[in-house]
Amino acid sequence: MSSVLGGWQVGAIVTAQSGSPFTPVFGGDPYNRSQGDTNQGYVDLVPGCNPINSNWKTAGGLQYLNTSCFTPPSAPAALAAQCDPGSFGSAAAPAPSGQVYCQNLIGNLGRNQIVGPGLFDMDFSIFKNFRVTERITTQIRVEMFNVLNHPSFLPPLDNEAVLNSNGSVANNAGVIDATSTDPRQIQFGLKVNF
Repeated sequence: MSSVLGGWQVGAIVTAQSGSPFTPVFGGDPYNRSQGDTNQGYVDLVPGCNPINSNWKTAGGLQYLNTSCFTPPSAPAALAAQCDPGSFGSAAAPAPSGQVYCQNLIGNLGRNQIVGPGLFDMDFSIFKNFRVTERITTQIRVEMFNVLNHPSFLPPLDNEAVLNSNGSVANNAGVIDATSTDPRQIQFGLKVNF
């Protein structure tokens, strides 16, 4: 009876983390410095607007960011003479009331202000040890990785550009397209000690 009930081992590793911060920016060269993507600029975050879709997992397409919360930088209309409106004519909405878009300003959304989705992962293992002889033991192992098969998503880093350099919403802006963990994997093993 002890050979059936004895010799069992179990183990688990649980990983839970908050999401990684990232920075939604303009794509291209919004400041016309002719140095390509090295001059990506910060966008404005609309006051009071939640930049993360609350139902991003169920809305289809994994649209993590609410792109209507991001606009080109703007300044009070009284400063219009000092602003370069640039090529923001393709912005999805006009500048807020009493404001003008200003291409020579940096947006109010700073670096790493948006946090991506969190991570949860659980690995589980169970072992059974058998004594074959005085000197030989065996162990049967079952190891399960991501045993709950819980998807954990990466932030939309591939699509950091939420706005094009002309102020329009970038294609696939804020869409999550990768997971940070693999789906459930189960492996079996036999270990012999002698």
